[in-house]
Amino acid sequence: MSESTPLLNYHAASFSAGRMDFAWEELSEEARAQAYADWEAGKGLIGGDPRRRPNSHLLPAWGIDRPFFRALALDDARGQNGDRLRALLASDRPAEAEIGFGRGDFLLDRARRHPDTLFLGYETKTKATRLCLQRIERYAIDNLWLSDDDCRFNLPRVIDDGRLDMVHVLFPDPWWKEQHRVKRLFSPPFVDLLAAKLQPGGLLHFKSDVQEYGELVAYLVAQHGAFSAHDPSLAARIGEFAATHREHWCIRHNRPVYTYYFARR
Repeated sequence: MSESTPLLNYHAASFSAGRMDFAWEELSEEARAQAYADWEAGKGLIGGDPRRRPNSHLLPAWGIDRPFFRALALDDARGQNGDRLRALLASDRPAEAEIGFGRGDFLLDRARRHPDTLFLGYETKTKATRLCLQRIERYAIDNLWLSDDDCRFNLPRVIDDGRLDMVHVLFPDPWWKEQHRVKRLFSPPFVDLLAAKLQPGGLLHFKSDVQEYGELVAYLVAQHGAFSAHDPSLAARIGEFAATHREHWCIRHNRPVYTYYFARR
């Protein structure tokens, strides 16, 4: 496929403008301890705890011998998924992950621009993952693997510490309601996880159209000694990119996008 072949079709989408009552406050010691307790209990995982699913050790039939993986099914003998992925992760090629890739617009484009880098994409919506697999195959992209596991469950079990050069988290769900906040991606233990998986000098790249969520992320990352403060000059490390479907919608509707870049010390 040539560089000029279009990957994306930003068709009209029914995105809402988004709520503007996102509120947060600095964490008390009690709230911080609760975040770790919830994490250890497996609370907040999108789709539930994979360990409680029937036949969790098996891949779905549609994922066998395709660039698809689940943490608990790496040893499914019906395909070569686990062996292939482990070999790629054991190589010395750079590796990046996008968490919550949605349609995959940013991820597919980035994989094509950087063919020598291994890309891992996480999206808990299984339908979106299957559609993205079809696009990978349609455009003959051979350096991108996808999972519909919640990354909070998968990353600790599949990716070695210090293996990732970049992590992209673009427009995650804010989970507005109080009773849903346990599902919110960014929390102290999640920042711990990112610090573990990024190599020294690695990059955490975050975007949201919810200003307060960006402020919360900046606060949580700043509290962690493994990261430097947000540095806009690090945008140069991303280079040219294709906007996500959400970012494209924001641009068309003149909505601000808040972008942060944090270097792993």
